[in-house]
Amino acid sequence: MRGYNDHECTKVDRWSLGALLSACANDHEGFRRGEAVHGLVIIFGFGLDTHLANSIVYMYAAFKDVEIAVRVFDDIPNEHRDVASWNILISGLSSNGRTERALGIFKDMISLGMVKPDRLTIISMLKLSAELGRAENSGWLHEYIRSQHSSFLLSNDIVILTALINMHARSGNLDLARKIFDGVEEKNVVCWSAMIANYEQSSYPDEALYLFAKMLKEGGSRRFEVKPDAVTVISTISACAKLGASRPGKVIHKYTIATGLYQDARVGSALIDMYAKCGDIELGRQVFEEMKESSRTVISWSSMIGAEGLHGEGRRALQLLMDMQNEGIKPNEITYICALTACSHAGLVEEGKSCFDSMMSDQCIRPSLKHYCCLVDLLGRSGKLDEAYNVIRNMTIEADVVVWGSLLASCHRHGNGKLGEAVEKKILSLNSNDVGHKVLLANMYEDAGRLDDTIRMRVELRKNGLKKVAGQSFIEVGNKIYNFLAEDHSHHESGLIYKELNDLDARIKRVAKYGPKLINKVEEKELEGIISRCKYHSERLAIAFAVMTMRRNGTSSVTPGGEIPIRITKNLRVCRDCHIYTKLVSEVLRRDLIVRDAHRFHHFKDGICSCRDYW
Repeated sequence: MRGYNDHECTKVDRWSLGALLSACANDHEGFRRGEAVHGLVIIFGFGLDTHLANSIVYMYAAFKDVEIAVRVFDDIPNEHRDVASWNILISGLSSNGRTERALGIFKDMISLGMVKPDRLTIISMLKLSAELGRAENSGWLHEYIRSQHSSFLLSNDIVILTALINMHARSGNLDLARKIFDGVEEKNVVCWSAMIANYEQSSYPDEALYLFAKMLKEGGSRRFEVKPDAVTVISTISACAKLGASRPGKVIHKYTIATGLYQDARVGSALIDMYAKCGDIELGRQVFEEMKESSRTVISWSSMIGAEGLHGEGRRALQLLMDMQNEGIKPNEITYICALTACSHAGLVEEGKSCFDSMMSDQCIRPSLKHYCCLVDLLGRSGKLDEAYNVIRNMTIEADVVVWGSLLASCHRHGNGKLGEAVEKKILSLNSNDVGHKVLLANMYEDAGRLDDTIRMRVELRKNGLKKVAGQSFIEVGNKIYNFLAEDHSHHESGLIYKELNDLDARIKRVAKYGPKLINKVEEKELEGIISRCKYHSERLAIAFAVMTMRRNGTSSVTPGGEIPIRITKNLRVCRDCHIYTKLVSEVLRRDLIVRDAHRFHHFKDGICSCRDYW
C-alpha cells in the first residue's frame, strides 16, 4: 500500500489489485488492508470487473465476514457473474458454517439459469449436503445431477462418486451409498477410505472391518494397486475400538508396523485409543512409550490422557498433563476435556477444579460448553449439587440441554428432588429435540412413580419422530465378533441363548433367596423388577451367549490361576437395572465381567463394580 502513496507504482490495473486482494485474503491480519484495497477497486473504476469482484467476495469470506461477502456478490450484476462468482460464494458460506444459506444460493443459481453449475459447484454441493445430512435434500441433489449433469456419473468421475457416497451415507442411506460404491469401477484409496469411515461413523463398525479386509484382498488384484493409507487404517482402528475387538486391532497394528504407517502420529493416537477402549490400557501405554518424543503431538498426549481417564486413572492422567507441558507441548481444548473427564471418573474434585482454572489462567483457553459440562459432572458426581448449579448460573455462555442434563442426572442419583424439579423445568423450557435427555426425563418419571408424566414424555418422543439410538452390545468369542440388539432373535442359536438367560435369571433368584448372603442386598420384589423390566436388553443376551459358549468350551468354572473375564462393549450407557443385574451375575457365577459402555469401563467382580455405582 505504501508504494501507491509514494507514487512508486506508475500503473494500477486489475492484475495488481487482484494480487493485493489475494495477499490480504491469505493474511489473517490483513482485514483492514483488504478493506483499503476494496476501496481502491472502486476508486479506480474496476467495480464491475468480475475477476476483482470475485476476489473481494473470496477475501471477505476468508475473513469470516460473510455478510459483506454476500453484499458484494449481490452488487455484481447478473450478466457479470460467472460460474466462479457462484462457486466462491457457495464455498465461502459453507466453510463458515452457513450451509443452509449456501444451499439457497445454489438454488438461486439454478432458477436464474444464466450460469450453469460446473464440476466444482457439484462437488461443493455434495460436500455441503453431506454436512446437512438430510435425506430429502440428498435425494433431490442426486436427481438433479442425474438429469442435468449425467456426464459426471457416466464418466466414472471418482471425486464426484466418492462425494455422492459420503452424502448419502451421512444422510442415513448407507444402502444407497454402498450401491454407488460397489458400482465404481476403479476405486482409489480415497473412495475405499470414505466407505470404511462411513460405516465406522454410522455405528456399523463390523462392516467397516469387513470392507477393510476386502480392500486388502481386492486392492492388489486391480489394474492399479490400491493400498490403505493412514486415513484408512485410522477409521478401521476406530471400528475395532467401537467393537471392543482387540484381536483384529492387533492385526492392524502389525500391518501399520510392516507398512511404515505406524510412524504417523495420528495412527499411534488411534491405536492408544483403541487399546484403551478394548480394555488393554497397558498396550495403549506401550504404544505411547514407543512413540518418539519428537513425534508425539498434542493429539497423542490427549489420547493417552483420555485413555487413562476411561480406566479411572485420574492421577495418571493429570501427571501426563504436567509431563506434556514440561516437554513443551501446549494442551488444547480437547486435552482439557480429557483431563476433566478423568478427574470426574476418579472423583478428583479439587484437582479437577484446579485443572479448569489452570486452563483459563495459564493456557488462556475460553471454556466451551463441553468444558462446563465436565465441571458440572465432576461436582454433581461428588454430590456438590449447589456448587454445580452455581457454575451453570455463572457461565460465560448460555448452558445448553447437555449441561443442564448433566446436573439433572446428578440430582436424580443423589435424590435432590427440589433442585431436580427446577432443572427439569429449565430443560423443558429449552424445547430441545435431544433424545437422550427426554429419555432421561421419562426414566426419572418412571422411577418416581409419575406414570402420567412418563406416558406424556414417551408420547412426545414418538410424536416428534425422535428415536432413541438402538442399544447394541458386541462380544468377541473364538476370533469372531457377535452383535446383539435388544430382543434380538437373529442369532442362529437364539433359542438356546434365551433359554440360557432364563436359566441364569432363575439361578440368581434361587441364590438370592436360599443361598449365601449376597453383597447386593436386593429385596425379592425389587429383584423381580430388575430381572423382568429390561430382561432382553442387548448386554444380557451377550452375557447369556458368553456363559453358554464358555460352558460348552469347558471354561465355566473358576480355575486356580483365574479365568478370562467376559468382555462386552455397549454403544449406549448401561441402564440401572442391567448394572445391578451384571453385579449379581458376577457374584453368583463368581466370574469377572468387563463392560465398556458409552461413558466408561465397568469391571464387575464379586458383586462390586469399579465405577462405585456412579456412571
